[in-house]
Formats: sequence, structure tokens, C-alpha cells
Amino acid sequence: MKKLLFTLFLALFAAACLQELPQAPKLEAELPVAGSEETWKTADQKGQPVLIAFMGTWCPWCKRSLPALDAASEAFAGKAVVVGAFVDDDEEAVLDAVEKHDMKTKALYNAREVSQKMGVAGFPHIMLFDKKHRLVKVWNGYGPDLEVQFKEELSKLTD
Repeated sequence: MKKLLFTLFLALFAAACLQELPQAPKLEAELPVAGSEETWKTADQKGQPVLIAFMGTWCPWCKRSLPALDAASEAFAGKAVVVGAFVDDDEEAVLDAVEKHDMKTKALYNAREVSQKMGVAGFPHIMLFDKKHRLVKVWNGYGPDLEVQFKEELSKLTD
């Protein structure tokens, strides 16, 4: 009887200690494209890997990551989707940042709610999803080798 009670106690203790594992964020968004009437929808990107960079127009590290985004966007045009998703809700501020930094990558805006749903806590926060839109890799912050890393990871998904 003691063994049974002890086993039951251990099972209940283990169950209480277990935490639900966080689920990987789903790539689900409909965001306006800066400088256009277009709405970018993840549903329209089926069958393509997606690299999405969440950022703010005020973030210096985000601005430093723009050349890496542009290089990935150019190198994988037609094979993968690369977008910059600004949390700013002011389209003019986004357009100013795009122009000032000569950003070639498609710029989305008003992405605060989407970024929160996806667990973004700091900027830049860059997420790579495979062709079935499953999360593959996350970059938090800026690094001088982002361009190389983006191209390396995208190559794995597009070959």
C-alpha cells in the first residue's frame, strides 16, 4: 500500500511539475505594404520559404540589418519571400526609413499585433519559415554576419 501511495504521489508531483511546452509561432499575417494599396498575406506565400524581419523605424540595429535583408531578397527572388515587417503604424515613417536606407526589400507596416502573437520581444527579430511555413530559425538582434547566415539557411530550403 505504501508503494502504491508513493508511486501515486510521484506521478502527481511529476504531472504538477511538467509545464506545457511553448508552441512554435504560426506564420499567419495580413499586413499592409508601405507605399501601396496591396496587402501582404502569408496565405499567398504557400510553397515558398519566408524570411520575415520584425523591426522598428527607430531601431538602429534594425537599420544595420537592412543590407542583409536586401541581399537575401535579391539572391532568392522567386525562390523565397523576404519581407521587413515594421511594427510602426505610421506608413509615412516607414516610407521615410525605406527611402533613407535605400531598402529594396518589401516593407510591411502596422505589424505590432502580429509580432506580439509571434513572441517577438526585441528588435530586430528575424524568423525563417520553411515551404510549409514551419519555423526553422530565429535571429534576435543584429550580427555582422547576418547576410551570410540568411543565404546559408535559405539555400538549405530552396535547393
